Amino acid sequence: MTLPSIDREFEGKTAFVLGGSSGIGRASAELLADRGARVVIVGHAEDTLTVAAELSDNGKRSVIGIHGDGSDSGFVRSAVDRTVSEFGSLDIIMCSAAIHPLGNVVETDEATWDRTFAVNVKSMYLTCHFGVPHMIESGGGSIITVASVQATSNTPNVCAYASTKGAIVTFTHTLAIDLAKHKIRANTICPGSIITPMQEHFARGNGEGKSIEDMYKVFARPVPLQRLGEAWEIAELAAFLASPRSGFCTGSQFTADGGLLAGLRIF
Repeated sequence: MTLPSIDREFEGKTAFVLGGSSGIGRASAELLADRGARVVIVGHAEDTLTVAAELSDNGKRSVIGIHGDGSDSGFVRSAVDRTVSEFGSLDIIMCSAAIHPLGNVVETDEATWDRTFAVNVKSMYLTCHFGVPHMIESGGGSIITVASVQATSNTPNVCAYASTKGAIVTFTHTLAIDLAKHKIRANTICPGSIITPMQEHFARGNGEGKSIEDMYKVFARPVPLQRLGEAWEIAELAAFLASPRSGFCTGSQFTADGGLLAGLRIF
C-alpha cells in the first residue's frame, strides 16, 4: 500500500472535531487542517467561531466552526448534517469535549454527575450516532476519542470525571467491534497531565494558594519524563490514529503520559 505524503495525508478528507475550540481538540484540529483536511470544530465555548476563524488562517486552511451544546441531540444532528452538506463527506470524527468537576461521591451532586456524563460521554454517543452513517457512505474512516489515564488510575476527588473516562474507553471498544465491517476504526487516547485550559482549571482547584507554575511542578514529580505534556504532542498521536498509517489499529487505548502509569513512584 502506498501512503500519501504526511504533509497532505488528509487531502480530500473531512474531520469533525467535537471540543475543537481549546486544548487537545484545538491542537488536533489545527494539525489535521495543516495536513489537508477540511475541518469542522464544534464546541460549547463562546469563542468557537473565533477559534475557527483563527485556525482557517485567512482561508489558507479549510476550517469552519459550529457553536452549540454537544449533549443536545438536535444540535449535534444539525452540526453533522451541515458538515456533510458543506464538505460532501465525513471521514474522521474526533471527540475531545469534556468538563472536569472536582469532588468525591458524597460531594458530587446529582446535577454535576448528570452534566459531566452529558458533556463527556453523551456528546460522543450523539456525534457517532449521527455521524457514523455518513462515514459508512464515505467508505469508512477513523474515530478518535479522548479519555484519560484516569480511566483506570485516579487521584482523589475526581469521581464524576474519572467515571466518564472509563465509560469512554468501553464505548470506544464497542465502536471498534461493531464498525470494523464498515472499515471504520475506533481508538481512544488516554493522556496524562497535558498543559491545557482544563489542566489549569484542575491546578487551580487543587492549588491551595500555589501558583499554576508551582502546581505544574507538583504534577510533574511522579512523571518519569519530569514534565507535563503539550497539546501538540497529543495532536500528533491523534493524526496518526486518523491516518492510514495506523490502519491495523482499532479498539485500542493509546496512553500518552510521560511514563506515569509505567511504574510505582516509591522514592
